Amino acid sequence: MKFTKLQATGNDFILIDARNMGRDWTKLALDICQRYFGAGADGLILVMPSNTASLKMRLFNQDGSEAEVSGNGLRCFAKYVIDRGIVPGPKLTVETLAGIRTIEASVSRGKVTQARVNMGRPHFRAEDIPVLIYKPQKGRGEVDIMPIIDYPLNVDGEKLTLSFVSMGNPHAVSFLSQPVANFPLCEIGPQVENHPVFPQRVNFEIARVIIETK
Repeated sequence: MKFTKLQATGNDFILIDARNMGRDWTKLALDICQRYFGAGADGLILVMPSNTASLKMRLFNQDGSEAEVSGNGLRCFAKYVIDRGIVPGPKLTVETLAGIRTIEASVSRGKVTQARVNMGRPHFRAEDIPVLIYKPQKGRGEVDIMPIIDYPLNVDGEKLTLSFVSMGNPHAVSFLSQPVANFPLCEIGPQVENHPVFPQRVNFEIARVIIETK
């Protein structure tokens, strides 16, 4: 089996042309994504045929679960399939579990140098993310507003305020006043990801606004 490893802004993936291949993809993702005993990656991406788009992308996480979509993964996908002539480019449509996504690539001397993904409209409703909030919160965390921002969550003694959004896959963002390097992301991140309020787990991000513009 031949594979290629690509990264987009540090988010790395193993890519395989699986158009004529059948495997236990969950097991392969578990094995090949291991950092020390495998090739090491954030996820496994498969190139597959589609009846509704140029191609289909399947994405498996390190733990073998299948993800809906990834913006960085789609950019790696575009470079992989265009550079190899699987599709001509520079524009292509990709079928994902979150729907069809459109990619426009910049090509120089037959190679993709950049790729812009249209991730579609963001969704903010609790049921679209999804997030299970059992009772209304006071103030900005109240669930009858859109979007849900500054929702309080206490994880391992860390008091977080989360803003929720779905881009085809669920995200929870915590804006910090401290430098992001000081946040214990490796300890807190997995606990937020697997918190009971997220029935399909969540992508947890931290951010700090350095300069506000009006």
